[in-house]
Amino acid sequence: MSHGPLSVYTATMATNTTLTSSADLSRAWKTVYLQVPTMTSGTQLHIQASDTLAGTYRRVYHPPINSSTVGVNAFAIASSATNCLVPIPNGLRYIKVEATAVVSFDCAFKIICSD
Repeated sequence: MSHGPLSVYTATMATNTTLTSSADLSRAWKTVYLQVPTMTSGTQLHIQASDTLAGTYRRVYHPPINSSTVGVNAFAIASSATNCLVPIPNGLRYIKVEATAVVSFDCAFKIICSD
C-alpha cells in the first residue's frame, strides 16, 4: 500500500551545540519521522517548532493519554533511540531538533515526510 510520495529534509547540528538549523518542511504533512543518527553524547532530544522560519522556536508538547488531569507533556526522544526512525508530531512546517547535552561531532537529522 502506497502512502504517496516521500519528501526528505535535513537539519544539521554542529559540534558543541544543542540545536539544529531550521528545517522548512514546505507544508504540514500527515506522517513525519525523524531519522536519529548514531550519537555518543547520551542526550535526550526534543522537537521545537515555529509559525515562521525566522520566528521563535518553542518545544512541542503533547496531551497526556488516558488522564482526567488537564496537562501537557514535552515530546521527548530517549537517548537510547539512536540510529533509528522515530515518529514525531505532524502538522508542523518549521522545526528544529534540540539536544539536552552538547553533541561531540556534527550530526545530520533527516526528517522523512509523507501523506
